[in-house]
Amino acid sequence: MGSTLKKITIDELEVGLFIVEMDISWIKSPFLLHRRAIKTKNDIILLKKAGVKCLTIDLNKSQLIETENDSSGSDIKDNLENDPIIAESSPMQTQEAGVSNSQKLDEPSVLLSEEINRATILKKQANESFQQINEAVKSNQAISIEKISPVIDETVSSLLRNSQALLTLMNLKRYEEKLFSHSFSVMTLALTLAIKDGVEDEDLKILGMAALLHDIGWAQLPLNLFGQNRKYSDNELKVVRQHLKISNVIVSRSDDIHERSKRLILLHHERSDGSGYPDGLTQGQLDPLARILILADYYDEMIHGLLDKPGLISAEALKFLYKESIQKKLDKYYVEMLIKLLGIYPLCSAVELTSKEKGVVIEVARDKPLEPVVRILYSSDGNALAEPSIINLQKDDKSRQIKSVINCLDENVDPHNLLVMAQA
Repeated sequence: MGSTLKKITIDELEVGLFIVEMDISWIKSPFLLHRRAIKTKNDIILLKKAGVKCLTIDLNKSQLIETENDSSGSDIKDNLENDPIIAESSPMQTQEAGVSNSQKLDEPSVLLSEEINRATILKKQANESFQQINEAVKSNQAISIEKISPVIDETVSSLLRNSQALLTLMNLKRYEEKLFSHSFSVMTLALTLAIKDGVEDEDLKILGMAALLHDIGWAQLPLNLFGQNRKYSDNELKVVRQHLKISNVIVSRSDDIHERSKRLILLHHERSDGSGYPDGLTQGQLDPLARILILADYYDEMIHGLLDKPGLISAEALKFLYKESIQKKLDKYYVEMLIKLLGIYPLCSAVELTSKEKGVVIEVARDKPLEPVVRILYSSDGNALAEPSIINLQKDDKSRQIKSVINCLDENVDPHNLLVMAQA
């Protein structure tokens, strides 16, 4: 244990101390963030009611607050405000300030250029935890949620600071770690939808855990079948559908995973009209959180070609999902919410402007979805630009507008392969 960390009892906990660990499961915690500063005496009361006996605090991130009964002060250095990864206001604080988490999604508190760095680090750390989980699964060991619950907490924090950072990572083209990237992206999108829908903190934890582990059964299946971009044979389809049963066996080994999370994992391939599997349930039989997970999983599968067919560009995927919602295969309420969240021109979409220039959408203002920020990569005469330019269509002095979304997978549209935003 580092020199700045100290174990204390619940009776020693004071306002201003920064908690990094508790002796209860994260799902039983009264707070969305397991790592947080104690802001009020009521926080301590809530922890006692939750059954906390012992905690670990970080002295460097703690700042004892003087009260009427304690004016002695403290020499403990406070680094909380200088920590770029820990948000200054947790979801609980946001609610107290009178701004809902749903509103926070539309009102970023930090610039996208700042949050994208944090989001990239978060995804890298999440990948390390995910690989440890995979190793445990291969050894038939129980999953330790202590390795992944902080990932859920930090994902929510990032979304509330600037949701477009993680949503950008979700849309980047993938070349490796496809299972992890899919799982992380499904969690990101599911939590985004849930926050927008006003889902309670505890349910966010349940949904986040289910989303991150929903395809864990693939760890014991041939990964060459995961997104093979061609129609499955009957035998291959039988193998693919086994991932649900395998996932159920894997998560059943862990007593720390909430029973509702385990149930959600089993439901992520159901459809509202009863055409899904394994049980052919209809919308009225599906948990609302399951409807969110189903949609998030389906969308990510579609844009990254993880089904038995090639991927679609985001705009086409949204059109397809809306069509399926009209046919009652998907929950229309959440499909419409997804379209509003991602916008008419989703992040990373390749577009052509009225000037005949071509570029990529890199930032979207949800109050003005027709006028995103675009990185211009091709000039009006079709030549690749040596120095790409960035324009905010809301403030463009040339009054350019988006003419259409274009398919960057077409080599005639993108001969220099510049419009595909990719990650290693």
